[in-house]
Amino acid sequence: MADAKRILAVSSHVVHGYVGNRASTLPLQLLHWDVDVLNTVSFSNHTGYTQWRGDRHSAQHIRDIYTGLKMNTLTDYDVVVTGYIPGAEAVREVGAVVQELRRDNAELGREIVWILDPVMGDEEKLYVAPDVIPVYESLLPLATVITPNQFEAELLSGIKFHSEPDIAKALGILYDKFGTPNIVISSAVAADDTKKEEFVCAGQTVRQDGSLCRFYLRLPFINAYFTGTGDLFASLMSDRFWTYYTAAKSVAGEVPDAELPLVRAVEDVSAVVQAVLRNTADEVVKYNVREDKSAAETGIPRPQPGTKERRIRDMKFGELRLIQSQDKIRVPDVVVKARFDFV
Repeated sequence: MADAKRILAVSSHVVHGYVGNRASTLPLQLLHWDVDVLNTVSFSNHTGYTQWRGDRHSAQHIRDIYTGLKMNTLTDYDVVVTGYIPGAEAVREVGAVVQELRRDNAELGREIVWILDPVMGDEEKLYVAPDVIPVYESLLPLATVITPNQFEAELLSGIKFHSEPDIAKALGILYDKFGTPNIVISSAVAADDTKKEEFVCAGQTVRQDGSLCRFYLRLPFINAYFTGTGDLFASLMSDRFWTYYTAAKSVAGEVPDAELPLVRAVEDVSAVVQAVLRNTADEVVKYNVREDKSAAETGIPRPQPGTKERRIRDMKFGELRLIQSQDKIRVPDVVVKARFDFV
């Protein structure tokens, strides 16, 4: 039996729900990864509930955990995936850890792929202190793949997505600024898209001849509120990109654009994320039907919109349905293929 693929997942932890490392671990294990988890925070639940308890871990805590792994020669990883990290010092320390891991493994002839999700905010809201931004900017050139969402891509590129050509322009600017060979904007909607029925997942990768291949997928909106989708996307990207990237090393000559590792990875990952979100949305609908029936029978109404009780209820029943999506995670049903007619 072949040795297990090994990955270090660096992100947040919640006791209840599926964000951060909780959204990453099960999917990666289903895909036969041996997952080591380094938690950057330990919370009762994700912050979308608006109330939680727990601790943010310091840069020293992160260094101490890594030192313990290194002392016992437990750092022979194939991939590192990094997500939410609280504070500039902690982000800087994670960057130092990844660089140390790469140096140590390079001496053994082992390459580490780094999937970096620069978690800084979403929907025009910054989750982190402003001093985190330049630290991430210093680390992006070191990553193998980066997976910003629209807000993060706009922040890092300085380009607002007024139209779809702006998305393509932002990809080019990100490469010019940081040189990251593989960039995926996990979800984006141009301001001039008034229908808002689809979103774009856009990517850019470097061909063997050094030229840039730019591509995108159009995916349907699923009308529901989700958390943890970026974490799920990055973790699945770790598996699919590493698989195709490793296989491509043995291929001689130019690879067709449709067969490039990042293109195939984005197609697979998008299919899985869409399946998980559909399953989640379907379960929420079923729960609402049951709740309406119970309210009619008992005379006790569901919590009213805008109340704390309703917010907690919506967050609880909107958690990603990973357990119910195991088959889709293992074998993605790729329906939407990449297009290469990006402006």
